[in-house]
Amino acid sequence: MKQPIIKTKEQIQNITDSCSYLTEMLYYLREHTKAWMTLLEVEALSQEWLDKRDLKWAFKNYDGFPANLCLSVNDCVVHGIPDETVLVNGDLLKIDAGIIYKKGFSDAAISMIIGDEALNPLGADLIRATKESLDLWIQAIQTWKEAYGISKAIYTHIKNSWFEVIKTLCGHGVWNAVHEKPLFYNYPVAEMKKIVLEPWMVIAIEPITAVVSDDVVFGDLNDWNLYCKKGDLWAQWEYTVLITENGPKVLAGITEDF
Repeated sequence: MKQPIIKTKEQIQNITDSCSYLTEMLYYLREHTKAWMTLLEVEALSQEWLDKRDLKWAFKNYDGFPANLCLSVNDCVVHGIPDETVLVNGDLLKIDAGIIYKKGFSDAAISMIIGDEALNPLGADLIRATKESLDLWIQAIQTWKEAYGISKAIYTHIKNSWFEVIKTLCGHGVWNAVHEKPLFYNYPVAEMKKIVLEPWMVIAIEPITAVVSDDVVFGDLNDWNLYCKKGDLWAQWEYTVLITENGPKVLAGITEDF
């Protein structure tokens, strides 16, 4: 399996700046996304934020994807195209986004319950377990070690929380494209033993989970929206991470507990 591209200091600085913008934007969207907004209105918020800073989104027009944000609601797992869907209190929403800055890419995602978490306690528990598994991933990273054991830690935590990992979706390398090789699975597979975490790699780690499903199906409307195979709830949390000689550094994503 091909290792991620090792970045130069200039490339890492551009990625770091891109990641700072992206983290700021995710906080902004989390604060301003409310019930009774449409997904297109959330998309418009992101475009306004982008235009004020003269920045470029990473997702729009990537392989034909038509939007800045992937907005996925309830049983829609990933790649949700913003449309006229109206958010209501209790919905589980995933916001996934990336920014390009001086050819440096960033990629991060959050999940949130619209309104009070008490309106969707199962969804809130799933989000919490998903973020916890990602934070365990970060704590377990050791430079020059293989990635297999870390993926096993994510999978074990999710299963011990009585949830499932979506096995067909995974993390990836980051720099001059939305996705680079190799893939970082969220469960233990032999391929992960071939990945050595070297200094100056930049990777996007994104546990993607569900209540009972471990696979996805396509929706009827397009070739992007993917749904839980059993129609249940999903969650995702994602960081862009730099591997340094002294361990990992989270460059993009909301890291504090909620």
